[in-house]
Amino acid sequence: MSVSLSALSDPLDNLLSYHLRRTTTAATTALANMLQHLELNVSEATLLLFLGANQGCTQSDIGRALRAQPANLVPLINKLVLLGALDKQPGKGRAIALSLSDEGQQLHAKVQQAFTRHEEVIGRSIPPERRDEIMALLRQVCRDACHP
Repeated sequence: MSVSLSALSDPLDNLLSYHLRRTTTAATTALANMLQHLELNVSEATLLLFLGANQGCTQSDIGRALRAQPANLVPLINKLVLLGALDKQPGKGRAIALSLSDEGQQLHAKVQQAFTRHEEVIGRSIPPERRDEIMALLRQVCRDACHP
């Protein structure tokens, strides 16, 4: 015998972590769909945006800023290098400085447009005057989760 959906109790509905996970999944899926025509996944596109704003940074810089492990960054960097989007230059010591190539600059512009469209879509119900408040609250939730 089947119980109607309206009769079911949802013990997760009042859990912030549950709604954050559902929201993250939905938003990431929507962004992945917007990036599909560029043949980039969300992680690759995120790295491309970061590098566009931080020309000449190193893998270590990226890892610290994005809280990413080197093992996770290497394949992303390698893919962008294979696409011709990144230039590697010797940095200080053994560090390698990463910068966008001309092709990377063009791809960066397309990725930026996709992210802008995505932000418009997922934020369409947020009143502009509340956006800064919501962003501050989400940043605080992230800090609290990272440093319990």
